[in-house]
Amino acid sequence: MAERVPDLSLVRHLKTKGRFEEAERQLTIWLEEDPENPRLLLEMATLLDNQGREGEAIPFYEGALAGELDRPHRVDAYVGLGSSLRVEGRIHDSEQLMQKAMEEYPHHMALKVFSALTLERMGNYGEAIQRLLDVIVESGRDPSLDAYRPAIRYYRDHRHDGHLGDERRPYTEG
Repeated sequence: MAERVPDLSLVRHLKTKGRFEEAERQLTIWLEEDPENPRLLLEMATLLDNQGREGEAIPFYEGALAGELDRPHRVDAYVGLGSSLRVEGRIHDSEQLMQKAMEEYPHHMALKVFSALTLERMGNYGEAIQRLLDVIVESGRDPSLDAYRPAIRYYRDHRHDGHLGDERRPYTEG
């Protein structure tokens, strides 16, 4: 049986108008009727998260991930939970979750960015930069990047080989 999800347009409308308390009340009513519905749990998590209430959002994200979410919503739950854990100072938990999510969604750019933020908080600056460079190379659509894309790829791929200061090294696609 497919999960029943109420029309969330009302809640989303209330959120865009800054009427968070009303949106939260409506979600609470629906969650009382269907407390394990992963879409409702995710919607509540993002509502709380958007208000800077990350600590309160965490159990809702966890509940959403424990249920069956479609791929786009599942990755949203990973990004939200990983970010909330990081903000709440649970860096190791965030890193573990982000690693699991990256295995499941290795090409998801937003996940790479938020994973890089966790790595930066851990003091792993090199890997954080590596992930951000991956995002730039793989998804940067700003035309000003076009001329520099080969150089960025080169820096991304050769950051640790000791040749980055060698101006004679050509930047080639590859």
